[in-house]
Amino acid sequence: MEHQISVKRILIDLISILPQIHKEFGDHERYKELITFLMAKDYYNDDEIPYPTLKQVSSDTHLKPHYIRKLLKEVYEKLFDYNFSFDFTKVEVYFYVDYLKRYASFKCKNMTNMPRIGENITLSFLRAKVGTDYFYVVDIRHYFEHNKQLIHIHLKGGIYNSYWYHRKHEALEKRELSYHDLIDDYDYQLKKKIGLKHY
Repeated sequence: MEHQISVKRILIDLISILPQIHKEFGDHERYKELITFLMAKDYYNDDEIPYPTLKQVSSDTHLKPHYIRKLLKEVYEKLFDYNFSFDFTKVEVYFYVDYLKRYASFKCKNMTNMPRIGENITLSFLRAKVGTDYFYVVDIRHYFEHNKQLIHIHLKGGIYNSYWYHRKHEALEKRELSYHDLIDDYDYQLKKKIGLKHY
């Protein structure tokens, strides 16, 4: 079955990288009015501003709805024809720390070495806040938006155990644990659920 591309979804997708769309297409006479309208408000970052509807875009720009659809589809397709190069050179790294329901988060810049899943990390400056300075990386997620790459690194207190990492994911595949369990429970609770002794 052929995948139908939603114009509404295209609009949201383009807004998520709007600075790059503006830089590439903003001065092009064909797209200028549409992109100028989209740049007027921060739809992506301001939760108080709802995404515009095609009707609203048409009303404010005086462009016909079918023409707006055509422009949006054209710009979207141009992103994937290899003549367009995405630019996510701005990098922001965020750490999210969790230890026995005590949490901390902080932002880093200019990191030359990025930690990987399973690596142990000592963060002495967090001991007073969360009660330990020993952590390990449990998840890394990359977000690409506007003109930034955002890297979110999730840490848990303790020391990485490769056996437990694999056993936990095996339990997930065997449905001994759910994704909800992995998010909400600590390792000692998960081990109890699958019958492993916790010392």
